[in-house]
Amino acid sequence: MNRILSTSALLAASVAMSMAAAAPSRAEANVAGVTAAVNPTASALQPGGKRKLISLGDPVVRDQRIETGPEGLVQILLADGTSFTVGPNSSIVIDSFVYDPEKQTASLAATMTKGALRFIGGKASKASGDVKIDTPIGTAGIRGAVVDINLDGRTADGQVIPPHVSLVFGKQVELNSRGSSERVFRPGFSIVAGDGGNSVRRTPSLWVSSLQQYLAGRPGLTGGAKMVPTDQSVRNSQVATSNSQQPVARNNIPVPRPRPLPVASPDEIAATSTRDNTRPEVPEENPGVEVPVPSSASVSVGVGSSGKVNTRSGTVTQNADGTITGSYGADSFILPALASTSSLISQTANGTANGAAVSGTAYTGSNGFVAYLLTNGSGDPFYVIGGTPANATSTLSSGQILHYVLKPDVLNAAMVNADGITIPFTSGFPAGPTVASDLLVAGVSTSNGKIGRAMQASLLIDGAGTSQTSAINVTAGSIGLLQGGGYGLTGSTAGSGRDTANSQASHGQGITTTIGSTAGGDQFYGSGGEYLVVGTGSLPTVDFGDPDGEFQGYDYVHVAGRNDAASTAAVRSFGSQTRTGFSSWVLRSFGSNTIRAGRATVTFDATQGTFTGGITSVGGDYYADFYGNDDRTYLSDTLMAATSSKDGTYMVSSAAVPAKIFNGNTSAQICTSCEFMTWGWWGRNLYGEVDYKVHLGNWIIGERPANTAVPTTGSATYTGNAVGTVLNNGAQYIATGNLAATMNFGARTGTVEISNYDGKGTFGANVSFQSGGNPVSTLTSSSTIGIATSVTGAFASDGTGTPSGNVRGVMGNFTAIDGTWSSTGIFAGSTTGVVP
Repeated sequence: MNRILSTSALLAASVAMSMAAAAPSRAEANVAGVTAAVNPTASALQPGGKRKLISLGDPVVRDQRIETGPEGLVQILLADGTSFTVGPNSSIVIDSFVYDPEKQTASLAATMTKGALRFIGGKASKASGDVKIDTPIGTAGIRGAVVDINLDGRTADGQVIPPHVSLVFGKQVELNSRGSSERVFRPGFSIVAGDGGNSVRRTPSLWVSSLQQYLAGRPGLTGGAKMVPTDQSVRNSQVATSNSQQPVARNNIPVPRPRPLPVASPDEIAATSTRDNTRPEVPEENPGVEVPVPSSASVSVGVGSSGKVNTRSGTVTQNADGTITGSYGADSFILPALASTSSLISQTANGTANGAAVSGTAYTGSNGFVAYLLTNGSGDPFYVIGGTPANATSTLSSGQILHYVLKPDVLNAAMVNADGITIPFTSGFPAGPTVASDLLVAGVSTSNGKIGRAMQASLLIDGAGTSQTSAINVTAGSIGLLQGGGYGLTGSTAGSGRDTANSQASHGQGITTTIGSTAGGDQFYGSGGEYLVVGTGSLPTVDFGDPDGEFQGYDYVHVAGRNDAASTAAVRSFGSQTRTGFSSWVLRSFGSNTIRAGRATVTFDATQGTFTGGITSVGGDYYADFYGNDDRTYLSDTLMAATSSKDGTYMVSSAAVPAKIFNGNTSAQICTSCEFMTWGWWGRNLYGEVDYKVHLGNWIIGERPANTAVPTTGSATYTGNAVGTVLNNGAQYIATGNLAATMNFGARTGTVEISNYDGKGTFGANVSFQSGGNPVSTLTSSSTIGIATSVTGAFASDGTGTPSGNVRGVMGNFTAIDGTWSSTGIFAGSTTGVVP
């Protein structure tokens, strides 16, 4: 029994799991799965330290260590369909496994300390992508994939190879280690661990065949059988009576038929079977043959000091010794020549610039794309970017929202979140569990030189109350025709942060652009526009009487590669409509903090993928406005952002940065089935004579029904959440709570109550709404519930046009005061329908 994945083994596992499901016991509640196939020696080390030899169908208990000897093999089958095939001399522990068969969701965490295994994803990998395997070389995150992990550093026959994680089939695998992250989206590539950091390379066939030998059993072994079958024992068995001794007539021999000649080699057929079809196919270059850089090829060269990088054009030529020589003005450099690759990969690179040694990371991709992100001995940056431009119009023609994953800047490599994902376009972002989106790009109707819109955001809310840290950074811009020709990204970035609840918020703003390699060429790279190089530069705050700040160069440069999330349709159903709603903020002006509540108004332009609008007081005074030359991006009804490099104003929808801040930090949704309302964050910086700042205010908008469309009979109960900013004895922080509202449509009255909010008891207000007069529904406070509270709100329509649909949701803002404690925020809730 040299084949570990036998039919009988899988059948035995199915029977074992069925029995466990039929009669669960208290002990079985901790069972994660069963052993579906076993080739001793393999043992289980119980949490108490007792060792037990594994048999077929044994339960696999959480926190139980599975270990194999030199000849051991084990297959572990979990309830969601996930399987681990564990090779010889290996050790693994299932740390946690949660499976909900009704919702078809699962999560899995495991620890592998040595050896080799093959992981085949089940529901935990396919549905939510919530699979993490800790290893000595980093944490592997797996989504919908078959993945090989080999930590041995050798092949089955003893040849030395580096520890690695390989994507065999499926969507993606990511390896986070030592503050860096590498992701692979194409089968046939591996993330390789090395002393100089992780890198991505095509998986050598030797690695694949070696692991297959590990997992399929080795020659001379017996598959765990105590008595090896002999020819005589087979003759004495009854096998022949059912097989070879049967008359020939009962074994019909198929008649051979002509078959067409193969049109592809076996290797090509195998490659096709594992090809990722979620994106257009990119022609592959031979990774073993260097693609020479043409003589006098154009490149972009960036040099600078103290973090500022100024770019200029340059040229490079290929040398016979495997290097490239480049010049930019009177200066020159020598770098290693790098081959094109079919996907974005990174490697360590060393060279010289003006005679000084430079080193760092180099990225390569298709169509000659290369980006060297290097520093000299003083830590000054040196960048070289080259490649054949891709067609930007064609790249953005799919009607999809394209996701670009940004790599760390060489000077900002430590800026990653808890999952190892880069936090781009930021400086001094506090450490913590940051939610960072990809750079999102979508095409729009071509006019005024604009063919696309882009946005990106990062949000941190870490801790609660006076110990909280918070920060946000928002980027918005457009893909348009650049001065001098070619399409590229131009935009702005703005944000604010607070190290502690008792410190003052700091603000910053700047510009963001792509960097091209060829004068007048589009600033997309790769065969299909898969790569971008994005630079961001900060601008000083402009005080009264000073001229606007001038861009002085790039603070950071990020290489971006498109991933397989580029499948979401850019649905912009708002068209050219105006949506109104409510806003809240704490105003910092002339050294004092004041809670404020007001309005939010947004008018959309779906064709151009943009909008106008702003945040105003109840009386109509603007505190943030997005018009004119500000950067405004409307990718979908839930993904929108706006920024201004002039005054540091920002606005972004919560879906771009879905932080789990509600219901005990388990949900990012303000209410269930509330997709017809959009909410988010906003803020601004000082500018000129305007002496006020806002850090992490809130807004919410939706379609408000006319009063005549609100039912006149029946009642409804609404549930949801509230989010706002608290002022507490000088401290300022974000808080959330639960919303409960009731509405009596006949009496035109109701209640809005907030609970579990910053340790306060239930508070809110009784509200009333008129039958006529106002063109749209408005909820107005009539009396206080609990502490002094004021509420303003409205009904929100789900767009179905039915009486119940017209009042499917409620939204609004609130202010509450209790001595030296005060707060302002927004709320939203939904109902299942109006009760007659």
